[in-house]
Amino acid sequence: MHTKTIDRMFAACLLVFGAYVVWNALAYGYTRGASPGPGFFPFWVGLALMVLSAVNILRSVRGTEVLGAEFDLAGLYKTLGLVATIAAFIMMAPIVGMLPGSGLFILATAFVIRPRWNLAFASRIIAIAVGFPIFCHFLFGVYLRVPLVEGVLGL
Repeated sequence: MHTKTIDRMFAACLLVFGAYVVWNALAYGYTRGASPGPGFFPFWVGLALMVLSAVNILRSVRGTEVLGAEFDLAGLYKTLGLVATIAAFIMMAPIVGMLPGSGLFILATAFVIRPRWNLAFASRIIAIAVGFPIFCHFLFGVYLRVPLVEGVLGL
């Protein structure tokens, strides 16, 4: 399969996925009273995903974006692995919560991209997987007071 075809198909899937995120974000609630609700952040992320995917498709159709050689099998497996990781995060977030889920998502994504870790890489990825949810908690939950999607344990 040619790189351009795979790129267009992937962008179209991301466009549909962005619409799915927007739809579900509205179900969580865009606002809560006078402040942003749990669906506020996912709404804007989904909308950005839709717009950027549409731009990618448009650039591909117009020929303004020229991609290199065809995908090799390893690249296709990594792409499918990333799609599976995103799908797992979506299904897992309501169960484990958005913050713990994002940490697990970071670890899984790093493993898909680079399955063999050395100590330096592992320590950086683990620090990011722990630090990012903590940063998001303070930024969104404390400073901006945006309620995030919590799991069954209240995390």
